[in-house]
Amino acid sequence: METPIPEGEDGTLIGASYVLKEEEQLAQIWSAQDRIRHERRSRETREIIGGLRQHLEQLRAQTDTLWERFVTLTLERILSDQLREFLDEVETEVHDLSQGLVEADCEIDRLRADIQERRRGLEERLALLEPLAHRTSTQNHLGMMLSRVEGLEAYLLGKKDVTPEAYEMHYKRHTTAPGDLLYLRIRLLTTRVAITAANYSRQLSELAFELTALLPEIERLKTDMATLMTRVECVSDLSRYWLAYLDIATTKTA
Repeated sequence: METPIPEGEDGTLIGASYVLKEEEQLAQIWSAQDRIRHERRSRETREIIGGLRQHLEQLRAQTDTLWERFVTLTLERILSDQLREFLDEVETEVHDLSQGLVEADCEIDRLRADIQERRRGLEERLALLEPLAHRTSTQNHLGMMLSRVEGLEAYLLGKKDVTPEAYEMHYKRHTTAPGDLLYLRIRLLTTRVAITAANYSRQLSELAFELTALLPEIERLKTDMATLMTRVECVSDLSRYWLAYLDIATTKTA
């Protein structure tokens, strides 16, 4: 999309206003402060992932210990007539472990939602940058400036053997050197905006890719969490089974 630059004194003012508007729009889309904020949040996200991984390993160790105690000591407690007390201890450990696992699982969900939301935010910014950056691929834009420069050169040097494009720009339309210079200045400024927008687009694409690369790690955490939850639930189900067995045995004895 080309920035329209009408001819004439009023037209140059309009063209300058377009440039100011685009520069303001560019600053609103992405700025140095936005990048600093994004980098800080990315560091925090990686730290949270590392903390969750460590916490998950602690929960895994507790789950392994609980499972081993339950498997190895249940029969011993049956023979020593201490099964109910043992199962009460197991249920307390199961409750504490389950609460820790649920809290960690919720934290993983919040982290995943935050990453996805930030990625959507970057994609929205990319969509806004696209029309500003697209001009860098417009050859007509550069051709118009080149014709204007050639015409201005011919006008200043008094040449008559100019190209038709230059003739249209100067002799036929009676433009002036100051007008040409202002035109070129505005065109160069819009080109600078376009190049900056293209650079921002590349940066944001890389940042969005980095966020996307974090999601597989989040999914691995979710998978490991689900495995631990299954083991803890298994211990809880077996514990309830043995408690039901004790209740039945007590009823028959009575």
